[in-house]
Amino acid sequence: MIRRGLRSINFILIGIFVFSFVGFVSSLSVDVHVPEKYTEVPAGERFYFEMSLKYPENPVRKDLRLEYNIIHDGEVVLQSKDLKAVETQASFLDFLVIPEGFEPGLYLLRVSVLDYEDLNEEIEASFYVVSGDSLQLRTYFYVLLGAIIFLGFIFVFRVSIKRRRDRSLELELFQ
Repeated sequence: MIRRGLRSINFILIGIFVFSFVGFVSSLSVDVHVPEKYTEVPAGERFYFEMSLKYPENPVRKDLRLEYNIIHDGEVVLQSKDLKAVETQASFLDFLVIPEGFEPGLYLLRVSVLDYEDLNEEIEASFYVVSGDSLQLRTYFYVLLGAIIFLGFIFVFRVSIKRRRDRSLELELFQ
């Protein structure tokens, strides 16, 4: 009888011990996605990315700190921090401005999700920084092409008016 009581107490203690660790397990799921349009970003432009946070075990609204780090060649070259309130899930579009001085190449976006306790999740995505000069040169080309086409229309219009006037003068002279 005493053995049965000790056995019951052992099962209860083991159960308490096992279930006490359940509270420390986090079921936070973080995802970062770079839309195809922003996989190549000119220096000086905005770099957009989508964040998805799923936190199903969280029954109340909780503040999560988001730290964004842009890394190039193993070195943090840009850092930003944000605070988001999340209940069970949140999805949002965010951006960072890529400074003009960034060299073209492969960059890494590292997002750290932290709370004010033990939560610490990291996720990464990559993107390319391209030279902003080519974009500016392309813009100048299109402006110049538009101006040439506009001037061409004006020239053709003036020539057609002059021909009509010359024909009407010829008709008056022959009559």
